[in-house]
Amino acid sequence: MKKITVEVWSDFVCPWCWIAKKRLEQAIDALGDQVEVEIVPRAYRLAKGMSPIPFKEALVQKTGSQGRADVFMRAIRGAASREGLDYRFDVMRFGDTSAAHQYVKAIADPALQVRYVERLYLAGTTEGKDIFNARVLRDLAIEIGATDLIGFDSAEAAILSDETAVSSLGTGIPLFVINGNRYISGAQEPAVFTKVLRAAIEELSSDEEAISATSCSISGCSH
Repeated sequence: MKKITVEVWSDFVCPWCWIAKKRLEQAIDALGDQVEVEIVPRAYRLAKGMSPIPFKEALVQKTGSQGRADVFMRAIRGAASREGLDYRFDVMRFGDTSAAHQYVKAIADPALQVRYVERLYLAGTTEGKDIFNARVLRDLAIEIGATDLIGFDSAEAAILSDETAVSSLGTGIPLFVINGNRYISGAQEPAVFTKVLRAAIEELSSDEEAISATSCSISGCSH
């Protein structure tokens, strides 16, 4: 069986990232047993150095008005609901997610890393849990069985390395890099992910391929 590696750059306060993750998973499921897909979480902080604030407040600051923020939230809610996700902007917060990314990096088991990423999205987006709090992050790790935590000392350097890599590509997040040479930027529809994954399986071309859609950067999100 062929194996594909998908590196995923995302942030837990990026509103499009969880949606895009679900669409990628649909595409992987559609491929069935044609291929083994390894997901590699990569870090990117949209709000480095920023203390957590209510998400709605952050949106008004970034969009410049309550009206534009409301339009953005409606668009996100609509896209999220189609993927079975519940975005509760009343309890969501926006801020520096360094600690959450450090926990992801510290989990030794790759499969548990992926499970922990999903748990963080659910906790921060739907459940209103404080994913900026070290005790909450530890409890969430224990909940999914991630008790083998190593490398906290090197996690910061790994996060910076991830961010440097995505910055060199000149794009925002979510960003998906398939086998190192095919790029999908933003919350594409599942069919787009399926197309690019199939191309990687068939190795139709060694050329780089890049596709862009709605995404977020430090300066804000498109919609």
